[in-house]
Amino acid sequence: MTGPEAAPQLAWAPKWAAVVAALVGAVVLGVGSASYSDDIVGRGLLGLAAVLLLIIAAIGGLVRPRLRVVPGAGGAAPLLAVRTPFTSREYRIDQIYRLRVVRYPRLARKVPILEIDVREPDERLLLLSRWDLGTNPDRVYSALVEARAVPPEPYGL
Repeated sequence: MTGPEAAPQLAWAPKWAAVVAALVGAVVLGVGSASYSDDIVGRGLLGLAAVLLLIIAAIGGLVRPRLRVVPGAGGAAPLLAVRTPFTSREYRIDQIYRLRVVRYPRLARKVPILEIDVREPDERLLLLSRWDLGTNPDRVYSALVEARAVPPEPYGL
C-alpha cells in the first residue's frame, strides 16, 4: 500500500483512563463537598479541588491529539501539530529551533519532559509531559526522530 494510508499515524494525547479517573475524582470530591456540612472551609477546599480536577479532565478530553506529526505533501518534511486548550498550530521543521527531552527534578526524582523551542512565527517554549502525551516522552522523541520531524541540533546559542 502506498500513499498517506501507508504511513503510520503519529499522534499523542492523554490516556482516556487517566481522563476518566480525573473526572470520577472530580465527581467524588464534588459530592464530598456538598455532603460535608461541619466545616465551611473544608467544603470550600473540597469544592475548589473538584473544580480544578474537572478542568484538568476537560482539557485532557478536549485537547486531542496534543501532539501530531502531519506528513509533508509530495515528500516534503513533515509538520508538527500542537493543540492547546485555545489554539491548534502547525510548525515546519525550520520553525523549530530545538526539540529535545529534558529531565526536570520533581518530587525528588527526574521527570522527562518533551521540550519544543519554537522561534517562528513567534517565540514559544512548549513543554509536554507524560500526562500530555499519554506515554513516555523518550518514546515520543524516538518516534519523531524516525519520522524525520526533529530539526538538527543548533550550533551555539
